[in-house]
Parts: sequence; C-alpha cells; structure tokens
Amino acid sequence: MDFMADMAELALASRLRRLSDVYWQAVTAIYRQSGVDFDVRWVTIFVLIARQGPVAVMEIADRLGITHPAVIQVINELEKKELIVSAKSEQDGRKRLLSLSAAGQAMLPKLQPLWDAFVAVNHDMLSRQTHNLLVSLQEMEAQLAERNFFDRVQDQLKKNDSKQQ
Repeated sequence: MDFMADMAELALASRLRRLSDVYWQAVTAIYRQSGVDFDVRWVTIFVLIARQGPVAVMEIADRLGITHPAVIQVINELEKKELIVSAKSEQDGRKRLLSLSAAGQAMLPKLQPLWDAFVAVNHDMLSRQTHNLLVSLQEMEAQLAERNFFDRVQDQLKKNDSKQQ
C-alpha cells in the first residue's frame, strides 16, 4: 500500500518530489553509465543556452520561471566545468551573456542521443496515460500563475474560520 497515494491532495507536493527523485536518480545513472560528466540539474539551463545563446542570466530566470539565485548557482557549476562562457553585453556592460564553450559544444553530440531516448520513453509513458501528466502540470502551473498557493490557502483558512464562528 502506498501511504502517500492514500493521502491524496495532502501529499501532492511530496508525490511530485518523489516522482522527480525517481527521474533524477535514473538520469544521473544514465549519464554515469554513458561516461558523460553532466548533472541533471544543469539540463534546462544548458539547453536554453545552447538553443538561444548568448543569453543573459535574467532572461534565463524569466524563461524558465526560476529564481535568479538558482540560475546563478547552476551557471557557476557550468562555468567551473568549463561548459559555458560569459561575456559582457556590448549594449549593457552590467549584463553577462552566456554561451556554450567549445567543451560545451563538444558535449552536445554525447548528450543528444541520451536526451532523445529520455523524450522517447517519456512520450511512450505519457501516451499510455488516461490523463496526460504534462497537460495536467500545465493546467496546475497556469492556475498557480493566476493566484499562488499561499494566497489560496490563506483564503481557505479564512473561510474555515468564518464557518467555525
């Protein structure tokens, strides 16, 4: 019996985290098995830089919907591994523009077959679902973009308080 599944809505965040952990562990093992020194946490930023580079830190944060400090942390790791390089913007000297280094470019052909396999397996699993998880996630993200979870819970607590009085 899966106790988290039994908790349903109460354990939603925990179940999403558990699912993420299952993926991250498998992807990490696949990178290691393939002899690719790459961290699963880097993929979204690395792919964005590869496809859109040169790109600014704030643009990465905005495009991915993650915090500036989270972007900086990954960028620092990618720079330490010499997979990306940064240069000051000619238009705005305060802005750092990031692009793949020669080593980053050389890693792409090693990563692409793995990513293609990840996409194929995910596509197969999603196609077998009654309710497509990607669509459901998009719907949840849209609802939370309209009104965040914290504010929604605060409203619910107020409703509960008014019912008790």
